[in-house]
Amino acid sequence: MPPRILSQLPVEIIQSEVLARLPAKSIGRFRCVCKAWNSFLSTLYFSRTHSHYNTNHKLLLLLNSPTRTFSTLDYHDSVTTRFRLLPFKDDVLILASLDGLVCVALMKTRVLAFWNPLTGAYKKFHTSFFDDIRNGAFALYIDSSNDYRLVHIVSVGAFIYSRRLDSWRKIINPSLEISHYISNFKWFMATFSGDKVYFKLKTRRENPLRVISFDVESEKFMEIQLPPPPVPCDARLGEHLVALDGYIHLCVGFLDISWNVKCDMWRMVDDGWIKVAAFSNTLGKQYKFREIHTRRNGSWFAVWKDNNSVKNYGLEDLVKDFFYFIWEDFSDNKKEAVYNETLVSPNP
Repeated sequence: MPPRILSQLPVEIIQSEVLARLPAKSIGRFRCVCKAWNSFLSTLYFSRTHSHYNTNHKLLLLLNSPTRTFSTLDYHDSVTTRFRLLPFKDDVLILASLDGLVCVALMKTRVLAFWNPLTGAYKKFHTSFFDDIRNGAFALYIDSSNDYRLVHIVSVGAFIYSRRLDSWRKIINPSLEISHYISNFKWFMATFSGDKVYFKLKTRRENPLRVISFDVESEKFMEIQLPPPPVPCDARLGEHLVALDGYIHLCVGFLDISWNVKCDMWRMVDDGWIKVAAFSNTLGKQYKFREIHTRRNGSWFAVWKDNNSVKNYGLEDLVKDFFYFIWEDFSDNKKEAVYNETLVSPNP
């Protein structure tokens, strides 16, 4: 861009349209330009704008005792960073992730923390239900007032932690019998889309799958009616919730009566489901993935089940190169998380 054109750009355009599209590490350097830029680039408004444009997804890998280190895997080139020391002198479990913030449990000191792996900043806070860390469910979300909140679902109810207020409160009327779902189902990592958080629940009984939504504004839970089961179907292989283009999608992998691997993808529209795609494993390949995500541009990326390599996918790739995934293996680990590298602060 010629210097004359650059000098004529309004400061507001440079700040909101140019800087907001730069990598997070570059933003850290631009904070040193002047006090005014440092002040603006540190605001919550810029952090939210930057996280909207930024699609630098990484896989966070934890290695606890004795080294207590972590590294990240870049989804663009599958390059793993060198292991760095965790900022905690404790064993760590990952509970949730959103906008570059990772919620972790410090197992020895029995506290929780919001942590930004890029900046190293963190904020510790306590919970009265630490013993339910492995049995309950967590979701990190942001509400209409731009407050990052953590919902913790346990047998005695659902509780919300506010980053801004640094306090917990109980949801008075969650509209579902929480104890029933905690006692009888296994909850998996949440998917945040629009103004709702979606949970996948599984059990070994008949009709094992459940999908529960949590409205972050009304703070009500609701069980979502599922789309019809695949027909003909000999066995279901797994299900996966994913947010794409502002809609929640449910992918169902199954075997038909001839033992061909197939997948139906459903989109939730209003209160119903619309089938938007169906794939077949015509080549006999069975690629096992433990985690599948979508970027804002609609492309897919997936983490291999057996190691930490990554494969990028477009929707058209599914038609000619089908795969199915094992979501449960990933969620049980709690030593890994997909996060979007940003400068969002764990402090209000």
